[in-house]
Amino acid sequence: MDPLPKIGKITGLEELPQTGASRASGDGSAFADTLKRAVADVAGLQHESEAAQTAYAQQAEVDLHDVLIKVEEAEIAFKTMMEIRNKLVDAYKEVMRMGG
Repeated sequence: MDPLPKIGKITGLEELPQTGASRASGDGSAFADTLKRAVADVAGLQHESEAAQTAYAQQAEVDLHDVLIKVEEAEIAFKTMMEIRNKLVDAYKEVMRMGG
């Protein structure tokens, strides 16, 4: 199972404007909306993971393999989101350093 298609869906980067002019003329709401959707997707995966773990702990008919897959998907999504955040913070610091 390849986690990359899931990660691509989470980030939503394909929805960002592609030209510099469209980015500069916009108010940044498309980027902000993309980030909000990405965080919501990660939170959704976290909730699915927790629900699967709870169901397994309550001895519901849940396959342990499926629980572990949900946990791993949530972990990968979270780590990816944190790396994207780190890159954005680094880019912001670099822009601030150049401007000031």
